[in-house]
Amino acid sequence: MERLWEKILEIIRKKLPEASFRVWIKPLKFLGLKGKELLVACPNQFSLEWIQENYFHLFQNAVQEQGLSLKVKLLVVEDDPPQIRQMELPYDPTRLVGRKLSQRFTFDEFVVGDCNRLAYATCWALANQAPEHRIVYLCAGTGLGKSHLSQAVGNHLLQHSRKGRICYLTAQDFTSHVVRALKNERLEDFKEKLRRGCEILMLEEIHFLAGKEFTQKELSLTLDYLYDSGKIVVFTANKPPQELSKLDEGLRSRLQAGAIIRINPPDYQTRLNILRRKAQKQGVVLSEEVLDYLARHLRGDIRQIESAVIGLVARSSLLREPITLALAKELVQEIAPKNPQVTKDFIVDLVCRHFKVTREELASRSRLRRITFPRQVAMYLCRRFTEESLEAIGRLFNRDHATVVYALNSVNKKISHPGPIKYQVEYLCREIEDYLQENTLSGQKEAQEAPWPEVSGKKG
Repeated sequence: MERLWEKILEIIRKKLPEASFRVWIKPLKFLGLKGKELLVACPNQFSLEWIQENYFHLFQNAVQEQGLSLKVKLLVVEDDPPQIRQMELPYDPTRLVGRKLSQRFTFDEFVVGDCNRLAYATCWALANQAPEHRIVYLCAGTGLGKSHLSQAVGNHLLQHSRKGRICYLTAQDFTSHVVRALKNERLEDFKEKLRRGCEILMLEEIHFLAGKEFTQKELSLTLDYLYDSGKIVVFTANKPPQELSKLDEGLRSRLQAGAIIRINPPDYQTRLNILRRKAQKQGVVLSEEVLDYLARHLRGDIRQIESAVIGLVARSSLLREPITLALAKELVQEIAPKNPQVTKDFIVDLVCRHFKVTREELASRSRLRRITFPRQVAMYLCRRFTEESLEAIGRLFNRDHATVVYALNSVNKKISHPGPIKYQVEYLCREIEDYLQENTLSGQKEAQEAPWPEVSGKKG
């Protein structure tokens, strides 16, 4: 029967564009035969309806070509149902104090990359009660995963550990509890509940305590007790402690007592992995060219990336079109802020400074390794971070199309293995990513601060 399914796929593949086959047909799974029905699993209802309307006749024709009188039946069978059920963590009020944890925020759902690897490893050690640091301060901008990791620690402990209670609060929650307890003359009861009743305290958005002097002093006293008792404390904030304004120096000192770990914006490879994961959750397979385009142009937070995937699926459904590069470009133009562009000149200057070569040497006919390797890296970075064609990149270095292709393949091969070359290229990529991120944030801030007439009349 598996051979029959393979033959059907071969027939259909010849009749469809490769991109359409990958997006709509490849994710389908053969379930077997039931009487005179050939059962085929679709990843979601949208996929089933699309195939029923656009490609169902291809399946029936392919079956008939095999000389069989079977009827094709499409069913919705979601991938990995056991894993989905595993995520349904029970809300146990006897073990969880404060806010309810999101079931979506687990370690399994967190996409790990160079930008967040240390933060992930630290929180995983906390959750498995083998921490190198019992006090962790996660620092990141909005939507980069600090709350995800914080709550993943709590969810893991709720599911796997039977020891101790977990207290999960935001800084605003903590302030409200302190004010309410003070009014009701129960402040000591509240502090005792935190000090003796919880094994781990997770306190989000510490930056919101700015200017709240009384709350800061009470938190400092509570932290002293928790630290001395060897309890686990996880903080999150948008800035490191030394950069927070209107913060009591005593509290600042206590926040700095543990591991301060920054989560950076996702790099290109991490964005690719996030896109694949989010698309899989939506039951679609995005083509490599769509993934590459989205990963290069969506440089915001992870929520923006998730929104893009959901938006693509919705547009594809409403327009009754497959997810193509054109559809992805249309979406990005609408949801993403105008990103600063990296020019070829910027990249060439960066490479020249790093490798200590001149622009003239890169464009020369020299085959010395101290020149050929930087030239290949410059070609690779131009292709990755600009919209320039292979021919345009070649002209910049007085080379033809084939030489650029060879350079790209050579660099890709070298960075696929750990070593000095991989680290050099990654360093240069981070330099470009940081430049783009800084200019994106600067542009957004200027747009927010500009008066209304200037905003409405400004292009982009």
